[in-house]
Amino acid sequence: MVLTVDIGNSNIVIGAWDNDALQFTGRIQTRRDYTEDELMTSFEELLGDIQSNMTSDTDEKSDDHKFACAFEGAILSSVVPEITDVTLNTLEKITGKRPLLMGPFLHTGVDISDYAPGAIGTDRIVDLSAALAMYGAPVMVCDLGTCTTITVAGGLDSEDMNSDDGYDKSGKRYMGKLIGGMICPGVQLSLDAEAQRASQLPQLTAGKVDSLLGKDTASNMMSGAVAATGLMLSELADRLKDGTYTGMEIRTLPDLKVVITGGLAQYVIPWIKCSAEVHYEQDLLLRGLYEIYRCNS
Repeated sequence: MVLTVDIGNSNIVIGAWDNDALQFTGRIQTRRDYTEDELMTSFEELLGDIQSNMTSDTDEKSDDHKFACAFEGAILSSVVPEITDVTLNTLEKITGKRPLLMGPFLHTGVDISDYAPGAIGTDRIVDLSAALAMYGAPVMVCDLGTCTTITVAGGLDSEDMNSDDGYDKSGKRYMGKLIGGMICPGVQLSLDAEAQRASQLPQLTAGKVDSLLGKDTASNMMSGAVAATGLMLSELADRLKDGTYTGMEIRTLPDLKVVITGGLAQYVIPWIKCSAEVHYEQDLLLRGLYEIYRCNS
């Protein structure tokens, strides 16, 4: 098995993979003052079912490595540097091997040579790696979280590759090439901003929208944040797919797939109506970490 761990600002999410299948997911609250012992206790509680299914010879291992026979390794992605090293040390105790840390030195299977160096979040590259592995290029990944991030990859430039299989001159395999993207205010962020900047608008929590046009202030705001996000993504996908855009020098993406992830996706997806295939992947980030682990192990 392979452990994939993502440290976000709110939660630490952990997934266990076996033969390309996600066998387990769990989460704990992110704290910036975790000790190794506290993290180990929390991870052991999450992984309890896996531990109970281990063979009896596991009991002979030391406490620091009692999970080692179950996991061949781990990979970590983190946006909370205060506990990155603590988590790496904890995962090393669990697996018996030093984990991979998501960063610019890992091969992701995504060609980013046309993008500004160091100017894209690693979480977006991880999501894109997963989407390319699952659905192939071209693909548009939409992560509906605090911000709505849109990341688009197309096919590979043949002149940069040695073969049709996507191997470059150094022998690394690529699945697609990053074209570009957008960062937009997230659904909840939009609602929060309206309430903070307009004195007569109420504070709302993102939720389901049944009608495109609201009948009162609250439903107007909700539709403007939720339904409008779906309409924006729909229009963007159609423009990329059929080439009816302006001011961009990119090729048409007739076989475009749209992959949706993120905590607010459930509210927005009903409002996405486009000619491209649309897929929802709740565990896209964990899948991306697994793919990147395989690329580098």
